[in-house]
Amino acid sequence: MRLKKTGGKRVVSIGFSIFAAAVFLTVFPGVVGAHSPGEVKLGYDLQTQTLQATITHTRFSEGHYINKVEIRKNGNLVSLQEYKNQPAETFTYSYKVTAGAGDILEVKAFCNKFGSKEEKLTVGPPVKPVPK
Repeated sequence: MRLKKTGGKRVVSIGFSIFAAAVFLTVFPGVVGAHSPGEVKLGYDLQTQTLQATITHTRFSEGHYINKVEIRKNGNLVSLQEYKNQPAETFTYSYKVTAGAGDILEVKAFCNKFGSKEEKLTVGPPVKPVPK
């Protein structure tokens, strides 16, 4: 009986891929259940000079949370807040940020395991009450 030759390179390639995946999962086990924040929504109150950042990030365990929020105004870093946990899957943090109409505020939320999510907001002019 003759054995038919198969693609030896293909078998080696598949074997190497499986080996590489096993090594990756062993060295970086936290990345498997980690993911970047799902959503970042921003609001700014010009009168109180307060930026609100509502962040959605699913937690799989106590050790998986948003650990850092970076705030930039017109591209310049104005605040970097670090956290040891997150209060809920969707939560809002408020920050005092001096800004005027036309300023661009950027918020970047970082997962302590893997990934980040960024959102931008252009500060609008003060809202005038509608006359009655």
